[in-house]
Amino acid sequence: MSITKNTTITRALLVACTVLAANAAQAEESSQTAESSAKIEDMKGNEVEMKEGEVDTDDVITNRKLRAETGAKKKYSFSSALSYNGGTIDDPLADVRPNITAGAGTQIAPRLSASLGMNYRISSLQSLSASVGVGVDKPFHSDKNKSFGERTSVSNPGVSYSVMYKAAGIQNVSSVGLTAFTTDYLRTNGYVGGLDLSQTAIYDFGGSNVSVGLSLSASASAFDKDGPDLDQGDFSVGAFPFFEYVINDNLNFRTLVGFMADHARTESDMFTWIPNKVYQSAGLGISVTRDIYLYPNVQFIPEDIRSDRTNVGLSANINL
Repeated sequence: MSITKNTTITRALLVACTVLAANAAQAEESSQTAESSAKIEDMKGNEVEMKEGEVDTDDVITNRKLRAETGAKKKYSFSSALSYNGGTIDDPLADVRPNITAGAGTQIAPRLSASLGMNYRISSLQSLSASVGVGVDKPFHSDKNKSFGERTSVSNPGVSYSVMYKAAGIQNVSSVGLTAFTTDYLRTNGYVGGLDLSQTAIYDFGGSNVSVGLSLSASASAFDKDGPDLDQGDFSVGAFPFFEYVINDNLNFRTLVGFMADHARTESDMFTWIPNKVYQSAGLGISVTRDIYLYPNVQFIPEDIRSDRTNVGLSANINL
């Protein structure tokens, strides 16, 4: 398949996702208009009660991507994180997605997935979430050995707790989560469940168009299988410094550099870690509404920029 043809297909997919998000935004706007004509008593049922001394979420978190990731401001809301992990720039719809970072537990088959969940606001700055994943491997490919339904799975249910705060002008989100692994690739390699910790901090220089940030992550996994041929990493850490530039009210440029390392389960020395290849991603953030954010992007290895060693992706956060 030619690069031109693949580029056209990719653009069509991005346009389609944008149209779907726009339709969702229009539906949300219509819903809000209908709600505004309802009785005030009915509207108060899903509002977060502000306690004395508390501040509004949007006064603490102003970054558009981070707002969408932390959910709607309602007491109870529906949240979804959609993603397509595709092939390369040369062939976005290829049936293999290169593991460009050589990370443990990385699936090489392209996957279209969604995390669907419910979000409960404990307070304006704290939330609990429960979610389950829905996905399909090789979504744009035929497989003579499996039907589309057999490649579709409901997977990786989990719960998480998040808290938002601002310190010295820096926006912060801290999260902890538990996940049960059920996807074919992870279960084949013995993964049962995991504990995840994350911290994101962003500074926007007093509300300017430029912001810099840092995301940190750490995870631990549990297993029910042993074997030297299994792809198993029991611990993982990551640091992801990033830069954003706001173009206008709806668009922003974002680039990120990822530093990750895994500890192999077969390694008895806890101080021996295997660093992944440093990667960089670049993409365009699209703020459809406060609660709908799209992020088409491409990942590559800065020290070895080759079209066949890239990953293309599309993520979307939609909260209702």
